[in-house]
Amino acid sequence: MKRFLVMIFVYLLTGMSKGQDEGELTHEDMADSNTENNDKTFSHELEASAILTSNTTHRQCTPPIYTVLKELGALEEKLAAAVRALEETNKKLEITEMKLSALNRTVTELSQLDTGQPKIAFSAALQKVGNIGPANFLYPLVYSHVLSNIGGHYSPQTGYFTAPVRGVYYFTFNSFCWENSGSCGGSLYKNENHIVSWFRNNPNHPTSGSNMVALLLEVGDLVNVRLWSNMIISDNANRYTTFSGFLLFPM
Repeated sequence: MKRFLVMIFVYLLTGMSKGQDEGELTHEDMADSNTENNDKTFSHELEASAILTSNTTHRQCTPPIYTVLKELGALEEKLAAAVRALEETNKKLEITEMKLSALNRTVTELSQLDTGQPKIAFSAALQKVGNIGPANFLYPLVYSHVLSNIGGHYSPQTGYFTAPVRGVYYFTFNSFCWENSGSCGGSLYKNENHIVSWFRNNPNHPTSGSNMVALLLEVGDLVNVRLWSNMIISDNANRYTTFSGFLLFPM
């Protein structure tokens, strides 16, 4: 019996020793496990940090897609505005070309009209220094000092202008009289028809007068200036007394 109890006691001691050994191994294993887990956790954290850093760097280097789309939209608007401006410029150029073409046609038409219209004009002054008159009849004045005679249709020998074409002509004449020389007056005639006149009567001062008219003339019509009966007219080197005319337009 005593021996049996001793065996049981030894057996219990042996079991407790094994249990302690197993408990100690279990704690060591747990510590190793915790260390391994901590290493894995740290490794995962490093990987996560690396991924986050990579993503952050990628986001910093590459703009978001909505930013790219926004910039593309802005570029498209600028391109559309440039296209519209170009179209407006083209329209203005077309309008300018049309106006220039119309102007060229007008110039061409005027050139043709100018080429087809005869050039007729004259101007002449009295050659005499002093007085002409008085005479007891209508005295045809001869303006023999020719200033211009384009077309050659004024005669400095007779004082008559002869219409070369049917049309409207413009005529003007000026007269001058010295003081104490008597009355001064006369008329412009178309053929034998009195048209317009001038008259001055101031014995104490020199006097002058003028008149003008536009006439429709037929081919061969004659125009001249005639001094009235018993009147005088004067001039000197200053050429106060003149007779002029020109064609306004043919008809």
